Amino acid sequence: MSRSRRLRASRYRSLFALALPLWLALGSWAAEAHAGTRILLLEFGGRKSDVLRDKVVKSLEEAGNTVVLAERGSAGATKSELSRLAKSSNADVVVDGRVQRHSMRSWSVSLRVLDADNGRKVGQEVRFRNSWLPGLAKELLDRSASRLAKSISRAAKDTGSASGPSETWNADDGSVSSAAAADEPANDDSDASSDQGGDEAAGATKRPDNLFEVDPGVISDKPAEAPDENMSRIRGAISTRVGVVHRRFDFSDDIYDRLRKQDANIWVYQLQGEVYPFEQPVGDRLGVIARYEGAFSGNVRDSDFGGNFAIIYNEVFGGLRARYPLGGNWIGFDLTFGRMRAGLEDPLHRSNIPEVSYTMLRSSLDVDLAFGPVHAVGSAGFRLPLGYGEIERDDWFPRVGGYGVEASGGLEYLVSKGVSIEVSGSMRRYLLEMNSQPKDAINGVSEVAGGAVDLYMSGYFGMTFRL
Repeated sequence: MSRSRRLRASRYRSLFALALPLWLALGSWAAEAHAGTRILLLEFGGRKSDVLRDKVVKSLEEAGNTVVLAERGSAGATKSELSRLAKSSNADVVVDGRVQRHSMRSWSVSLRVLDADNGRKVGQEVRFRNSWLPGLAKELLDRSASRLAKSISRAAKDTGSASGPSETWNADDGSVSSAAAADEPANDDSDASSDQGGDEAAGATKRPDNLFEVDPGVISDKPAEAPDENMSRIRGAISTRVGVVHRRFDFSDDIYDRLRKQDANIWVYQLQGEVYPFEQPVGDRLGVIARYEGAFSGNVRDSDFGGNFAIIYNEVFGGLRARYPLGGNWIGFDLTFGRMRAGLEDPLHRSNIPEVSYTMLRSSLDVDLAFGPVHAVGSAGFRLPLGYGEIERDDWFPRVGGYGVEASGGLEYLVSKGVSIEVSGSMRRYLLEMNSQPKDAINGVSEVAGGAVDLYMSGYFGMTFRL
């Protein structure tokens, strides 16, 4: 090998020896950058907190962060306790969250970033809001990391900059003071002004309210504690419906063969109201419900004797309603007392059909399944008559007894947060036992029959206005 080649080879080896440490340093830096921030994620408070917290975990991890799950939340914890918890987990930043269900169609999650050194809040909270739970979960998965990135970066840079766990930055005068205040409750929002003051001292540009800008469907807001002031307001709904009811009243085992069957179509209107006046934690889970249904028009033509009979028809009931959320869905239970009256305007009894007036206890179980803005609703119930009206008089069936069942189903479309339209149908069926005795037939005083079926099939179109 010539002397010039040996010199070039020696020069290349020298350059390689110089470049190798630099390359290793760059690789180490890249690995640390890829590892991201180590975040301690506290337990969330509120309904469905575990499901929504999992979406935040995935979002933060997909952004390159390392997430450590804490086994406690911030409720009841002081700032110094959270600082010690962060240090035991070797975390750079602490993230806390809370889930709220404001109304039947409103979910929100509030997230905040806490400094790992002193437990103080960094930046402003970010709130995600949606009308149904799956939509909220998707928002958290897609945007949690990006919306928290600014505060996480700021908190990570500040980690270790304080004098120690017993010292905190005083933004009012720029001094470092003893952190006796660090034992304040961790969810105390009084430090928001200090955070803003620190921004001003650092020369940061301050926008009105110092809020993050978010996309539609993600609302950046004041600290989430504020909405609690409105959580105790009265909630309720008013429903109006119009429809048609077909009634069929038919006896069985008619000994004298003089009882007649009735078929009638009745145009009806219906008004329903429900209100939930109680404070949290009962809130919108227990309330009062009332309903009235009356006839617009309807008549029956007597095919044997001629003439028409106007129809008498109304139903009213009221009582308690309990509801329980299952994800974005609801199940409900009603326990009510009411009265249903059906018959003909026939003071001379020419039709030979008795009027019924059921005074009853009613219970029902219902379900509301949400599929975006469309909801499928259904219910099933039982009716226990306590009185029967004219049909239990001595000249009809004095020992009448029985029970009733009901079922309904429909579809509801949410036009807006407070207004929906619906189509529905229902069935109410009373099974009557006449309990006739031999003496009724011998004396001829009462009618004699084995039983009767009083059936009401109905369809409705309506609107609901939520308060």
